[in-house]
Amino acid sequence: MVKIMWNLETERVYNYICTSKAKKVILQAPEGLKRSVDLEISKLRQKFEENNTPQEQIPKMIIWGESCFGACDLCDRDVSLLNPDLIVHYGHEELSYVKSEIPVIYVHSYYNIDEDFEKNMEKLQKELNNPTIVSTIQFKKCLDEYNPNIILGCRAVINNWNNEDSILYVGTGRFHPLMMAYKFKKTVKIYNPLSREISEITESEIKKLIKIRIGKITKLMIHPPQKIGIVLSTKKGQCRTKVFDRMIELCEKNNIKYVPIVLNNISPSNLIYKVDAYVICACPRIVLDDYTNYDKTLITAREFEMYVKEDFEYVFDEVMEYDFI
Repeated sequence: MVKIMWNLETERVYNYICTSKAKKVILQAPEGLKRSVDLEISKLRQKFEENNTPQEQIPKMIIWGESCFGACDLCDRDVSLLNPDLIVHYGHEELSYVKSEIPVIYVHSYYNIDEDFEKNMEKLQKELNNPTIVSTIQFKKCLDEYNPNIILGCRAVINNWNNEDSILYVGTGRFHPLMMAYKFKKTVKIYNPLSREISEITESEIKKLIKIRIGKITKLMIHPPQKIGIVLSTKKGQCRTKVFDRMIELCEKNNIKYVPIVLNNISPSNLIYKVDAYVICACPRIVLDDYTNYDKTLITAREFEMYVKEDFEYVFDEVMEYDFI
């Protein structure tokens, strides 16, 4: 029997659609949930039929087929031409700085706990001597007994953390634990519930990353850029206008030629301009995760400030609420 990995809260979504009297519903999900959401439409239609809803009164349910990088990437503006009554956003928690023009229900898509998960968590708890646990919203419910810190957006925040505590990240990917390992100067253990893999971010890995990033800044010091591309994304949770304006101001104060670029999806095929480097004012993961995909040097806003000020104390770029208008 195939395990149903995520709880998409069919009953809650159905009730919300009924209560809101929505006639047209957009369902948005990250890549890993898109096929599950396809099946979810069938389940929702079945519930309407079981409750004797006439076919013509069953809401139109449409999947948003473009990429979805998080709650920062809400599709309300893109789908507004369709005049939907509701967006069902799967897999993320609402961000305070992302305001929707269309009503949204956030479905956290909680991970369905299993025996292996419980065994591995008990083992890690003992090995790490009751660590501080950090995770993303999908794993919150199955970690409730451990009082986890939940990460929202591209930030590394741990509340009520004791420097003596070890840190355990429960989730997928290495971006968040990498930021935490740097920020708190600690080795971070990682438990991936999907692959069952247990790994860690070590001090040597942090040093290697920082060496790479400092190398990018040093390259600009040795060969000062003739022209810089300042890049902003229109994705609501990445549209850091204050950061964008600050980078432009830095260029003007330091007599650095620049071209301001605004787009939705930042990709190698879109950054085609005759510049020496791009300053990414959107999600820092574009720089830290994807920089090898680009021909030109990519740096974060924080790194550009380091270059201009000749300050080599490395600071990770984090998306903050005050970055927005």
